[in-house]
Amino acid sequence: MNRALLYTLLFLFTLITPAMAQSDAEALLQKTVSRLEKDGDITALLKIDISDENGTNSYDISLKKSNAGFYAQEDEFSIWFDGKTMWRGNDFGYGIEEIYISELLAEEKGRFDIIRLLKEHKDFSVSSTGSDNFTLTASNPEKSVEGISGITMRFDPKTFIIKTIRIIFAQEFGNISANVQVIDYKPDQKFDRKIFTCPVADYGNADIIDLR
Repeated sequence: MNRALLYTLLFLFTLITPAMAQSDAEALLQKTVSRLEKDGDITALLKIDISDENGTNSYDISLKKSNAGFYAQEDEFSIWFDGKTMWRGNDFGYGIEEIYISELLAEEKGRFDIIRLLKEHKDFSVSSTGSDNFTLTASNPEKSVEGISGITMRFDPKTFIIKTIRIIFAQEFGNISANVQVIDYKPDQKFDRKIFTCPVADYGNADIIDLR
């Protein structure tokens, strides 16, 4: 369960680009978004802790992200996403041994559309407890995107670079929460878009599971 949720969280993080705002809390949200849009291609190191009734699992993720897609790597997996096709390579300790290939349909992409959620925040209220954070709270968590009950982002109030993201899911989804800590962040990177496509031929001994 935690690993499946981790893949979802990677999409949530890489698609975050929130919205126009009017209240003080929404103004903070907008300034954070403006920073993200200005930063363009980024590299980041993330620590993601996912907790449920069984305990907490921690993951250290290296991430390369652009508007075109992303590449994420952890000890046990790598994910490539070029905006349409996703490759998930599983590493069981001897290099990547399995590669799952899938394509996201429009309705599936909608499940991960945090951009629209934050831009429109329909059925979400926006609040803040200071100059370095904002929170989106769902009025009906069971029907929100991925069952999200609330999202709180903390950022540097001088630069508006995101420092942490906390996501809480509806109780019906198992009392799950996730904390994302941004350990390192480098904006204005220039990536060859090939980095978002899995070089399947380089993993000649891997089992290919094509789900398209």
